[in-house]
Amino acid sequence: MKDNLNCNGYIIQRNEVSYYKGIEGDNWYLNYCSDNNFFEDYYSKEIDKAWENIDYIDCCTNMEYIHRYIEESKKMCIPIRLLLCYTSKKFPVLNDECIKGKKIFLGYDYADSGGSYYSSVLNDVISKRIPEFKNISLNKNGLFDSYDEIMEYLKARRMLADKKKCDFDAGDFIVYRVEEIIL
Repeated sequence: MKDNLNCNGYIIQRNEVSYYKGIEGDNWYLNYCSDNNFFEDYYSKEIDKAWENIDYIDCCTNMEYIHRYIEESKKMCIPIRLLLCYTSKKFPVLNDECIKGKKIFLGYDYADSGGSYYSSVLNDVISKRIPEFKNISLNKNGLFDSYDEIMEYLKARRMLADKKKCDFDAGDFIVYRVEEIIL
């Protein structure tokens, strides 16, 4: 099945060595570790919109901001990951992928649309918090390989919730197709 997801933009994440390569992580870290208030101010005004509007995901489409973020990260010797996100959310919309680099498909995640980007794949499957998910196979990035696979996971999750067998975290969870841009 084709996913029909919208290209919403980029998330910059501190690169940490981990089996899981999805959305949850140290995202937009310059908000708290840079002396330059520009990054937090811009993020608060232009990216952090998912809390206020259900049609948004906290991604960035402003290439100038992305380039400045990358440069500041390099100056601070912070290793980064640049994630390109596709979701069912309407906004923001990235019409032209502007960052040059090799694009690598990582997989499908199911996570909050912003804030902590809390991932149910990481916290319910990989962590083995939900025993019913212990036999789920994930790819080498700790994500689902296909849209069909993540839809099966969501179906199983709903069935467990309906039977009141599991206490799932509430959130504005959405399916992400995640690609990494190798700079």
